[in-house]
Amino acid sequence: MNILEKLKQRRTHKVIGDLNDAVGASELDCSTIDEMLAACANAPFHYACDRSHKTDMPSVVPWRVYKLKAQDCNKLADFLIEAGDTTKVPNMLTAADYMLQVTWLPDEATIINKAAGKDEEAFKGTIRNMEHIAAASAFIQSLLLAGEEKDLMTYWSSGGALRSDTVFEYLSIPQNQMLLGAVFLFSKQVSHSQIKQGAMRDARGRVEDWSKWCELS
Repeated sequence: MNILEKLKQRRTHKVIGDLNDAVGASELDCSTIDEMLAACANAPFHYACDRSHKTDMPSVVPWRVYKLKAQDCNKLADFLIEAGDTTKVPNMLTAADYMLQVTWLPDEATIINKAAGKDEEAFKGTIRNMEHIAAASAFIQSLLLAGEEKDLMTYWSSGGALRSDTVFEYLSIPQNQMLLGAVFLFSKQVSHSQIKQGAMRDARGRVEDWSKWCELS
């Protein structure tokens, strides 16, 4: 299948698992996930990340990935439930084969308040930060396509409780990073009744609804 057909067939799949019946049990091993990540790292980026972010991981890319296997997804689900979470995030974690916390890295000088909660404005909207977000987004889109290639269902979540300071601390994610996407990878061997597809898919419209040719004189 060529890349255009793969893009057309990409779907959002939100799998709502049973908290009493963990179903994440992918046949893919961790080395396959790392193989996917290595390929996705070819996503374009313009600026190297701020050197303050290189103390833990040395790469210049403006994103970082924190990887959870099924058993660790279940532990995180328990952690959230004990903290009072009543959303469907623990259910998704219970159903996930893997969950990848993908962060983007604001420039140190633009961070307004390191103590700010993740739901508050904690960085300035500079061109460099915009470039960092765009690069990390390109990485995530590549990751979704890689998941499809490996016959997994994928879901890009903005995070909810997964972007909280307490979850960052639990996963040992530096607080000066910002969650861009919690990427869930699900096996297709789940009950169809558990799956919800993206609600906005059919609202995109035609190409003519959101693009036009510029005719210059």
